[in-house]
Amino acid sequence: MSDIRIKGLSKSFGNYQALRDLNLDLASGHLLALLGPSGCGKSTTLQMLAGFEIPTSGEIWAGERLISSAASIVPPEKRGISLVFQNYAVWPHMTVAENIAFGLKIRRLSRSEVDAGTRAALDAVRLGQLADRYPSELSGGQQQRVALARALAVQPGILLLDEPLSNLDAALRDEMRFEIRRVHDELGITTVYVTHDQSEALVTADRIAVMKLGALQQFAAPEEVFERPANEFVASFIGTNNTVPGASAGRGALRIGERVVTGLDRSGAAEGGEAVLIIRPGKVRLHEGETAPADLANSLPARVVRSAYLGESRDILVELATGATMRVLVPPEQRPAPGNRVVLELPAENCQILPRG
Repeated sequence: MSDIRIKGLSKSFGNYQALRDLNLDLASGHLLALLGPSGCGKSTTLQMLAGFEIPTSGEIWAGERLISSAASIVPPEKRGISLVFQNYAVWPHMTVAENIAFGLKIRRLSRSEVDAGTRAALDAVRLGQLADRYPSELSGGQQQRVALARALAVQPGILLLDEPLSNLDAALRDEMRFEIRRVHDELGITTVYVTHDQSEALVTADRIAVMKLGALQQFAAPEEVFERPANEFVASFIGTNNTVPGASAGRGALRIGERVVTGLDRSGAAEGGEAVLIIRPGKVRLHEGETAPADLANSLPARVVRSAYLGESRDILVELATGATMRVLVPPEQRPAPGNRVVLELPAENCQILPRG
């Protein structure tokens, strides 16, 4: 296995800069998720890791080996890297076993080595009983397992996964993301996984790199990214967060309209400067007008805009005096009607004050 070091990596296509000064270190045997919306640079990064694109500047190292720079590039077939494509790319005229054995055969291994490697890859993805079937006889999830097994059979030092679950239905995506993590835990191959789905990243990854417009926004463990987002973009992209703009009222305090709320302050904003309050809908407590304590701390008055019954909870949309909106998840027995006045209690330990943008 190999660690990956990306140093000052940038890529431009004419006047368009797809990637801006990316720096990442991934330890050997870890799984990295490159996460972000379309156009954020994650696929461009994967293409340069695979050797299909040449950096405009910067370097990519695999262990002690420089594999990509503006001056030199190691060809894809000599990198010891396997890539699993979004559309599976399994050969329809070959059986499952033949698909998996293909990479081993072109390396001119002996028949016994090819057979052993094929069997090991089949076992890793639990497809041994389907070895003699053709892709047309398989489900989408099974075809994706074939593509994964084919990539694993050649025992790569690094495995690249390019949105491998995007063509599957929701139930299969849920199943396959756990399967990918299981296979990774068993084999310990250094892996880079490109996705726009935060749930896939949280389930599969040891580290997540959140990207936007070609720039890295946060690089951390899944729990860190979810619980302590670096900025407003990460908070809005990972999970469901309320983001309420305000002005700094001093360290640890944010003025929202005529009210001041407190929380963990990582905004770096000077007093009076722009910042944003972050709190998850399930952490907000909603008090209906006549039942709200008069001396409630860290609270904001609001008006109910919408109430949606979700079975185990109600999803309440409210509007603050500033015009900003917030979502609140409350027990189903709470039934605030649209138009009702309410008070939102914001526990300080669940509030974060972050930079705008």
